[in-house]
Amino acid sequence: MEQEHNNEKLWPNGWMDAIPSALFLLKGSRVERVNERACFLFGWPSDVSNRSLDLFKNEWLVWREEDRVYYDLKWAKADCASRKSVRMELEAQRSEGMRFQVELRFSNSPTPGMDILQIVDISEQRFRQQALQDREAHYRRLNDIAQEAIVLVKDGVVLDVNSRFLVMLGVDHPEEVIGDKVEQLGLRRVGNLEPIEGSGVFDRGDWVLQNKNGDGLHLDIGKGRLEDDSEVWMMYDISDRKRIEFDLIQERERFRLLVQSSPNGIVILVDDLVRYVNPVAENLFLDGPNTIEGSRFSALFPEELRDRISASSTHARQGQNVEEWELELPESGKRLTLKWRLTIFDGQPAVQVNLSDVTDRHSLMQERIRAEVAEEANQLLTQQIEQRIAAEAALRSATARMRSIVESGEDFIIWTAQMGFDVTSGNRNFMNWLVPNQKKEEPTPLQLSGCLAQMVKDSQNGNGFDVEDRFNRALGGAPQRFEWCLGTAEQKNRRWLQLFLNPIESSEGYPEISAIAYDITDRKRIDRAIRGALKEKEILLQEVHHRVKNNLQIINSILNLQKKFVEDENAITGLEEIQNRVSTMSIIHETLYQNTDVSSIGFSSYLTRIAGNIIQSYRSETVVELITELEDIQAPLDQAIPCGLILNEWVSNAMKYAFEGRKSGVITVALRRKEPEAFPEEEEIQIEVRDDGVGLPEGFDWSGRDSLGLYLVQALSEQLDGELLAESDEGTRFLVSFRRPKNLFDS
Repeated sequence: MEQEHNNEKLWPNGWMDAIPSALFLLKGSRVERVNERACFLFGWPSDVSNRSLDLFKNEWLVWREEDRVYYDLKWAKADCASRKSVRMELEAQRSEGMRFQVELRFSNSPTPGMDILQIVDISEQRFRQQALQDREAHYRRLNDIAQEAIVLVKDGVVLDVNSRFLVMLGVDHPEEVIGDKVEQLGLRRVGNLEPIEGSGVFDRGDWVLQNKNGDGLHLDIGKGRLEDDSEVWMMYDISDRKRIEFDLIQERERFRLLVQSSPNGIVILVDDLVRYVNPVAENLFLDGPNTIEGSRFSALFPEELRDRISASSTHARQGQNVEEWELELPESGKRLTLKWRLTIFDGQPAVQVNLSDVTDRHSLMQERIRAEVAEEANQLLTQQIEQRIAAEAALRSATARMRSIVESGEDFIIWTAQMGFDVTSGNRNFMNWLVPNQKKEEPTPLQLSGCLAQMVKDSQNGNGFDVEDRFNRALGGAPQRFEWCLGTAEQKNRRWLQLFLNPIESSEGYPEISAIAYDITDRKRIDRAIRGALKEKEILLQEVHHRVKNNLQIINSILNLQKKFVEDENAITGLEEIQNRVSTMSIIHETLYQNTDVSSIGFSSYLTRIAGNIIQSYRSETVVELITELEDIQAPLDQAIPCGLILNEWVSNAMKYAFEGRKSGVITVALRRKEPEAFPEEEEIQIEVRDDGVGLPEGFDWSGRDSLGLYLVQALSEQLDGELLAESDEGTRFLVSFRRPKNLFDS
């Protein structure tokens, strides 16, 4: 019994259920406890831990021989004191028999003799990887197979053909047709077609081909001319289309006969005008020999329905899906169902309206509905009585279970109270805490209320806020959460509680709160020790960054001295570029030792300083204005240094080449954060440098390795796992983008 209580303290149900993945508590290979996520993943009932689950039994995990050997070697037979966490991929099976891929993570438990197993569903990830590979293979096959026949002709002689033309002609090898005259291929022109505008085709015609197998083909041939006056003939087999056109003519005649004999009314509309109507539709609207053809369709209906008729006709003509709806003609009393769909009439878009007379069916449905309503009313009354009885039984059971849970909790104190700290209920821990060393008789509610009120009063000055006001706010309907210090600052044995106050909705109308308290005295003592150690670490790191910045400044000064002894302009330029790169890294370390947070820096101020220093360092006759469009974003050191060096290269490149011969220019530096739709757990960081200068030279290539700047940008982008973009339109635009986790700076 004592072991079970200890396990409950170490592994409370609420903590395990808060884990977002499937969690198992193991003793050897036997499953002792599982959380709700595990039951959901495998389709188990909530009491599955009572059914003797085992890692190698029950068939919920599919083990291969090599998986079992790996598990024994790395985990089961390993020394408990030295073994580390183990990850494995297996196939699992849900209760309904469906199999899926999972990742198993074994780790040690704080409880001796117990292990923790975490299971993650990775089947969707495998499916996406397989789908991506299949899609890539599909695109490769499409590139290998041309959809049209291609023939290269010069001076009426065939120079080359593709495999599609060989199949079309009925031959096996290109040598059988290459070198032949076009007239020998069995082609005969039967008509002209209009060339497609902007396609580069100067001649297009309708041809007939008699191939080697004796089959006749209809071809759509377009001719394009190359620079050497040779012609490319693009041939599309339209034999099926010709057959379809002939079938359509016959189908149209059959459709006309079908429409005439249809039991439903059919109306064809063009711009709301009735262009065709069958006899059934005529009889729905007219009794005599007149016709509605040529009339406006909406005018055949009552005034209040005409707008909806016109809107449905317009939506159907635009290709939208219009739901079927009913209406009643007031003059005849007929009830019609209207169905709308897009069609073609005389070669132009039209709307077909199907009219069905549902007057008799509607009357029958009304009678049936009245009968069903009466029957449902009786059933509903019976169900309400049964539900009331079941609800009362469930409430009694839930109340008993809740009381058992509240009393069995050893780590928390629970009570409820009304105005004036009048205690209405509390668990055993609350009574022992409030009235220690009590006798066998339980304290009365009046005694508990007095003790609680006195404890609040004594702690008013030791918390830095009004404790009584917090209780009153909770009674007013605002939940409260705070740390409650019991005792004064001079007392060494002060006690700390984490207190949660929540209002209770009471049917009697009296304000009441529930209070849950956790003893966090030990945690407070540990927090103070950790904060002191962290402060010492931050001071040491700031000192390291300060010294690194000083060393980089010394290197910068040495390079500055070296320039005085160099006469070659190219060498001086190279030294200045090195100085800019060293200065960029120096700014990072200077920013870090000046901040209280030495793990990250403000991206916006960092990029502004780099761009401003570079613009000031160049001896240029052009007056350059710096414009910044920067969002407030933090950056760790391993991202700040590559981004700063990339910015250094781009701004330096703009200062050297963008404004040659100009009196003024503008350089814009932008920093943005976006959320990619395909990766909701990540964020995309974009750094952009653009100018209004002369633009990139023609044939600019990222892959060129003759420039150290380009080489650095490429290498730094690969370090960030980012993407580069260069555009030249009324200036130059450079962009680097990379993704990183959204929770990168979460504590």
